Amino acid sequence: MVDDINILVVDDTVTYRQILSKLVEEIKDAKLAGTASNGKIALSKIKIKEVDLVLLDMYMPVMNGIETLQSIKKEYPHIEVIMLSAFEKGNANLTMQALENGALDFITKPAESSIEKNIAKLRSSLIPLMSLVKTRKFSRKARTLGWPDRPQVKPELSPTTFSTAQPRPVQEKTVAPVVTFVKPSFQKQPISHIRTVGTIDVVALGVSTGGPNALLKVVPFFSKNFPVPILAVQHMPPMFTASLAERLDKQSQIKVCEAAEGQRVEPGAMFIAPGGRHMVVKKSVTGCNLNLIDTEPVNSCRPAVDVLFRSVLNVYGGNVLTVIMTGMGNDGAAGVGAIRRKGGYSIIQDEASSVVWGMPGAVAKAENADEIIALDKIASRIEELVKKGGNR
Repeated sequence: MVDDINILVVDDTVTYRQILSKLVEEIKDAKLAGTASNGKIALSKIKIKEVDLVLLDMYMPVMNGIETLQSIKKEYPHIEVIMLSAFEKGNANLTMQALENGALDFITKPAESSIEKNIAKLRSSLIPLMSLVKTRKFSRKARTLGWPDRPQVKPELSPTTFSTAQPRPVQEKTVAPVVTFVKPSFQKQPISHIRTVGTIDVVALGVSTGGPNALLKVVPFFSKNFPVPILAVQHMPPMFTASLAERLDKQSQIKVCEAAEGQRVEPGAMFIAPGGRHMVVKKSVTGCNLNLIDTEPVNSCRPAVDVLFRSVLNVYGGNVLTVIMTGMGNDGAAGVGAIRRKGGYSIIQDEASSVVWGMPGAVAKAENADEIIALDKIASRIEELVKKGGNR
């Protein structure tokens, strides 16, 4: 069918090529465009086949994953690439590099006890990303042909589906706290929020798909005297959050680290929840400390934004600036609403600059966004609001 996603599987391991090929053939609206054992063969096939998505292994002979990705994005920028990465430190670092070079996202190669479990895990990771790729393909086609946008349907099989509210004009204001914007398309009338920015003692941030690149365009722009701590959840597996923190720390004026059990929360630092564990903040006699817990996933996520935000509310009350950026699903929406009802202030990334407007869109749909901001304006606006609150 014309709306099918044409997928090229690139992996030097025969077993994985077979597994991924079988998965693609089983998924509705997906079509296997072919397979390749290295990047050079993959590029030759892209020249003669229609390809919308490449599932690309990291380590391959002749031409590795990073080299192949760079060539694809240079010659065929419309083709989406999802990296296949193993649970290893070296892979985590290369995966961060791949995301910076234009990969849409990555899937970790599972190491379960049976082939059936491995296939099931790959399927659960691939299906929501397939839905995202299909949405982006249709949007590109609509823009090319001048079609009006259409409402998107949530993928039924995705554990972390995303909302797709339509784009709307945003009127930016240079003076807070008055911000005016048009509601998403499910609302008809403009709405004006007039809320006072109170004292802000912490920034609580949630992000998912597209997050590593988005964070690299925000965190390095904070000044070295940033006055409050930043507590963040980026949906990622173990080891990958550590690599992300290291990468951000090297490029930033503030300290950025993967959170550790019992770590004290300090101003001028960003603490990222480790992959696979929820992060919460608790008050102690000496200040505020971080705890890592292994309770059940929330919103199909661990770490979950809502788990962190609930704890932030308990400790800081309404003296919180919440920031929700690009990501699938609606994790964080409930937490933003609860904090905002206690007086907290909320900003979200706009749809145009988001890889997927699921998480921020869920906050907007609930009418809990005080400001909707383009990615390149987020860092300066966060700092302005933090320093304005309490007249710092």
